[in-house]
Amino acid sequence: MATRTAKKKIDWTKPSDQNPKITDDDFKDMVKEAEKGPFYSLTEFKQKMKLWRKENLKDVK
Repeated sequence: MATRTAKKKIDWTKPSDQNPKITDDDFKDMVKEAEKGPFYSLTEFKQKMKLWRKENLKDVK
């Protein structure tokens, strides 16, 4: 998940690798954006995970 602020693009999957460092305001902006959704019910999540496993873990036993 990457977020673009007015100043810079931040890759939130690796926040410690960012240069220049992430500010408190950057983090607050990311949280506000994430709270907008989308949201899945538990049933929808399980269906999506089952499909993802089927497509991506074919050869894993």
